Amino acid sequence: MVSRTEAVRLSRVWFDRQSGLLHVEAEGVDSALCFAQIPNEDFESGSPVESFAVGMKGSVVICRHQDGKETWLPADLWLPGAFTPRH
Repeated sequence: MVSRTEAVRLSRVWFDRQSGLLHVEAEGVDSALCFAQIPNEDFESGSPVESFAVGMKGSVVICRHQDGKETWLPADLWLPGAFTPRH
């Protein structure tokens, strides 16, 4: 994956329901994080997320909620060491 000094550009995103991991691909590299460990306060809505998409030219993952709201997660969240789950 790219370094912190370079802009991360995602090419795709997918959610694995069995593992609970939200995957992204950038430059052919698959990276994942546990979706359930993203704090609820980071979301624009308490409504369940129904789909994911890559947006803003690959710089964000868009989480689309059932109520029509969107939460945007920055692509660099998937860089090594960037996401530290709260317990």
